[in-house]
Amino acid sequence: MGGSMIDDWAEIGRGLDVKVYFCGDDIKHQPVRPSAIIFYPIDDGWNDFKYRCRYRYRVYFGERREGIEGHVFLGFVSDHEKIDRSGRISQKIDLVEADELPDFFTMQGGMGDYRRIVSEHGIEMSRRLLLAFNDLVVSKGVAKRTRLVNEAIKTKVFSLAFMRDAERFFSFHNAESVLNGLEEESFSKISTQLSLSYKLSGFPQNHNFRLDFETDSLLPKRICVLIGRNGLGKSQALNAIARSLILGDERFSDRGNGRPMISRLLAIATPGETGNTFPAERANRRIKYRRLMLNRSARAKPSRGFGDLCVQLARSEEPIGKNDRWSLFEESIQFFSNIDKVVLPLSKDLSVKGGHVSEIKGKLYVPLLSLRRGSEQTILEIQGAVVNNATPVFYIDGDIYPLSSGQLTFIKFIVQACLFVENGTLVLLDEPETHLHPNFISEFVRILNRLLRYTGSVAVIATHSAYFVREVPRGQVLVFKREVDGHVSIQNPRLKTFGADVGTISYFVFEDEITNGLVEDILERFPQAPEDRFFLLKELEEELSADVVMYLRRKLNMEQK
Repeated sequence: MGGSMIDDWAEIGRGLDVKVYFCGDDIKHQPVRPSAIIFYPIDDGWNDFKYRCRYRYRVYFGERREGIEGHVFLGFVSDHEKIDRSGRISQKIDLVEADELPDFFTMQGGMGDYRRIVSEHGIEMSRRLLLAFNDLVVSKGVAKRTRLVNEAIKTKVFSLAFMRDAERFFSFHNAESVLNGLEEESFSKISTQLSLSYKLSGFPQNHNFRLDFETDSLLPKRICVLIGRNGLGKSQALNAIARSLILGDERFSDRGNGRPMISRLLAIATPGETGNTFPAERANRRIKYRRLMLNRSARAKPSRGFGDLCVQLARSEEPIGKNDRWSLFEESIQFFSNIDKVVLPLSKDLSVKGGHVSEIKGKLYVPLLSLRRGSEQTILEIQGAVVNNATPVFYIDGDIYPLSSGQLTFIKFIVQACLFVENGTLVLLDEPETHLHPNFISEFVRILNRLLRYTGSVAVIATHSAYFVREVPRGQVLVFKREVDGHVSIQNPRLKTFGADVGTISYFVFEDEITNGLVEDILERFPQAPEDRFFLLKELEEELSADVVMYLRRKLNMEQK
């Protein structure tokens, strides 16, 4: 079941001396005794395959100690007259001791919830609390809880409701490491051998390919790149992956275990056609899904404006392993030149102004990297004044200058990735090269790879740019090509791509497609006589690239002389 079994309860600290109760509705009175845990169902209509297993809890320690509140997912190992068919304790129950009901079991909502408990209460107290909750993750490591765990995982409420959600599925198998301390969290459990099969109209056969990652590799093997001509199914592959995870079908699967071990899904697109690659966000109970855009548009959800995203990131206290999200952002953004000069506009005057707030032409601005700087009052007031849909700008020599589209894309990507990535995230990116200068692409991949390494995550990129291909080994590259029979082959290139010349990559990936229509016109006008061809090509060599010269020689069946 994972982790070492513990036979001596003293090794995890004395269990909480508490009494556990259930109530059919919110608690309106004090518990029977000072040290108690009371569970009561959340009445929000939420269900998974009819099961309603969301519960709130309150832990009472007595007068000298503040209580604890939160929510869990809770189920029972068998039926009972006081439990309805949805698994919910009857609303008619005023207060009942847990001993009068079948054994119950619980889980937190995801890795972040387990981290939060350990962060707030420490390792030993967290274990005591979770054991008192009959939490399955901590119980898997305790020999005396083996029977409870085995009975729990056989129930339908566990298999259909608890495990329906990808984040709980991931945390059931991985959160035990967090309970040994945040710095001990494992970041290598995401599925690394995946397969995709999907059908596109106009093609005679299914598109099938494998994705292989190595989360501990020295090379950037956490990233797979899909490349090829338009219309061959690259973006559709990303769409099929997203929809398969959202719908829970078998198009996208782990080759060893069937169901992908993926905690959450981030789908990132650029303006234009790629904006339609990914399905819209809707209430989904199979996987936590975010669809993000890298554009200048002010039309965004109230919580998705760039300024608001920056404030959310600055206020986030949720760590990932040894790093909090803002620290990840600060480290990642250092590769951006003049980042210290990037500022955000403020919407109103401030009663408390920090020395880092500047006024330019009657408007106030704060440096992006200073959103956590100053006294508590200053920080709160400045963060509250950041314009929701703010576009970052440069403040240089007393004046304001806009960022280029590439610079804006770069910053937006880092902010959103640091805010939403989680242990075990799959990141999908469709044509991220849009607006990115080739010089940015290397740093873009470097930052992406670092975030993936820190968070045990992987990424799939659909692109037309050979600059992305040169950033990863050939085993991470899948080339889409249409064969003579109309079938699309999807294979790794023969070329060693990592660090290779971009022109060479283009030739191997696109073959004859590196040329344009004008080159074809030149080819048609070449003389027939071999000697005339030779002299004409020699004359043109000074004007043509080496790739085009090689192409012409091959098409004209000319040997190198």
